[in-house]
Amino acid sequence: MTLKLIKEDIIKLIKDLPEDTPSEEIEELIDLLYVKKQVLEGLEDFKQGRSYSLEEMKSLSGKWKSESQKKPSGS
Repeated sequence: MTLKLIKEDIIKLIKDLPEDTPSEEIEELIDLLYVKKQVLEGLEDFKQGRSYSLEEMKSLSGKWKSESQKKPSGS
């Protein structure tokens, strides 16, 4: 699905919302749209080769963990 079609779907969804839609439902919809955007961006990153293998992530997280343990606790 292209970005243009996604935008068109979102616009239609918003236009079709009843006027008395509770604000909680609108906020939930916004949250869901944000999550969908993040997932789509992640998929695009993966397609473009901008991702890490599981082994690379394990190595990076180990480095981050050891670096965070070196920092003084007051910073």
